[in-house]
Amino acid sequence: MPQKNEGLYFDKISVSQLKKIYKQNNYFAYIPKDNYQIPAIFLTRLPEDFSSVKDENERNQLFIQILSPLALKVNETILQERYQLLEIQKLYIKNNKLDDKQIFWLEKTAEKYDFFTRLKGQERIERIINKLLERIDVIPPSILIGIAAIETNWGSSRLAQEGNALYREIAWNSNQGLIPEDEKEDLSYRIKQFSSLYESMLSFAIKINSNLNYDSMKVLRADMRYRRKIIDGRSLASSFVLYSPKNNFIGLLDYTITFYEMVNIDASKLVYQLPLQIKKADVIKN
Repeated sequence: MPQKNEGLYFDKISVSQLKKIYKQNNYFAYIPKDNYQIPAIFLTRLPEDFSSVKDENERNQLFIQILSPLALKVNETILQERYQLLEIQKLYIKNNKLDDKQIFWLEKTAEKYDFFTRLKGQERIERIINKLLERIDVIPPSILIGIAAIETNWGSSRLAQEGNALYREIAWNSNQGLIPEDEKEDLSYRIKQFSSLYESMLSFAIKINSNLNYDSMKVLRADMRYRRKIIDGRSLASSFVLYSPKNNFIGLLDYTITFYEMVNIDASKLVYQLPLQIKKADVIKN
């Protein structure tokens, strides 16, 4: 498998092969406290024998290692969209108008982030820009990983292994997706399946950024950005009180982030220049 400029990508891979690749790329610790750098190694799905890792702590740490590059990449994608929005804002402030292509992008992006307004003309443009700036911003990797850990029991759930479903996103009145094992009565919904772990994580990030239930998180996040602070998961965890009906979900999320020191991931960057020279024997399928 050739190495791409944007990192290394693996579809089917075993735990032993993955550990070898991590070692070759100096990805030894699941928390990068020494240099705050994480190799750009992306898995489409969890290793096929992930459940065979018997040591719970080892499995949890491997789960964090697998999801950390994906969470950082999700935020890179979001920040690219935010940058495009800021460029449009600059043009609007300078020219007091936008061309048709820029307006089209704004309208499609507003639809993507579930924002609607009946305003027209310049008031509409200004309202959309301001609202999208609130919504299009990073979700701390510690939040993305911590909630995925809780929802999938650290990657051991059938939904995660069969459908790349990290967050139990629901599709109502649909026969597309997976039926939860614990559901015996209500068959009117399915759990969404995804083509990759990355797509599941990105979908969840967009959902959180779009949902009105998390407006308090967005306000706090905007304040942290204004004060040029690292947007970290422990500071935002309490904002997810409406996310789950589970008892003490916030306490569990905060504990998970704290115990595994995942705020260090929030301060980390992806490293794309990797030393690994791939051999065919290292990969089952790419």
